Amino acid sequence: MIKLQNKPFLFNAKLTAIWAVSESGIGGLLHALNIPFSGLFLGSFAVLIITYLACISSNKFNVILKATLLVVLIKVTASPHSPPMAYIAVLFQGVLGACIYAALGVNKVSSTIFGAIALLESAFQKILTLTIIFGIGLWDSIKELFNGIQDKLNMDWISDLPWVFLGLYALLYLVIGIFIGLIAIRLPNRVYENAKTINSSEIKFNDNGLSKRKRKKKRIYLIGFLLLFSVLVFVFSGSLNSALYIVLRTIGAIIFFLFIFNPIFNILIQKWAKKKKESQNEPLNNIMELMPSIRRNITAANSLTLKEKNIWKRAKLFTINWLSLSLYYHFDDSVQP
Repeated sequence: MIKLQNKPFLFNAKLTAIWAVSESGIGGLLHALNIPFSGLFLGSFAVLIITYLACISSNKFNVILKATLLVVLIKVTASPHSPPMAYIAVLFQGVLGACIYAALGVNKVSSTIFGAIALLESAFQKILTLTIIFGIGLWDSIKELFNGIQDKLNMDWISDLPWVFLGLYALLYLVIGIFIGLIAIRLPNRVYENAKTINSSEIKFNDNGLSKRKRKKKRIYLIGFLLLFSVLVFVFSGSLNSALYIVLRTIGAIIFFLFIFNPIFNILIQKWAKKKKESQNEPLNNIMELMPSIRRNITAANSLTLKEKNIWKRAKLFTINWLSLSLYYHFDDSVQP
């Protein structure tokens, strides 16, 4: 069973552990919620946790940087084959949050700025990754397709649609970032008030619900679809050389990242993590000890949101319940739930 604690303690460590669980074990969390756009959810959740840390800390810069370092170390340990961009995203979010909240304090302005920039970086990181893999050929094929449609329909505005879509994509992340920033500033009070209203008899634990998320297959399907799309566009437009070039370039980029860049990066980050673990051994062990109960709270929080059918409302309620249980409640292993 779980018991409400009258006085919260280890807030920094618990928040860091929650962030680490979301980064190293997002499969179980997303499985519990059944929501799409995992990258968007991950970035938004990081904004919430970093802002929460800033709200309860006097030395915001050091606390957030330390939490970021610990999350990266745990990610290296728990998800050693994570792509380099995943580590870059965590580091960017942590350093950005530390700088903004140290310079501007914690308020609506700083939280919205942080949320907007953090989510925009996430959006453009995906675009940059696609450009690195496919090269300019991907965007040329998209441009070629829309130019062809424009010539056939004689509508000058059609060729601008790709830029419109990219603009709307960036705008979506920007708006969500601002929205998350506004939520983040109010989150500590919401979590505290919610913790006092939780009915422990409604909580159910089910560790089987934490299944691993299959991301690699989705990446392969996306790459295959984009490659096929680009090749077909060039083939039907008569640009066989361009089609061959994008195939060879994409295959070359994938081979380079899979067999050269990623292995070297993993070796270097493992060496770095090994050195850092020696100096961060005690706080790292404290975080690792907290993570099992925090993972268990995922399904406990999910059991409190089953009645909510709206996906986004459920995601919001799930997050508040998960934080309430993890920060204010204690799981008593001596009594079976």
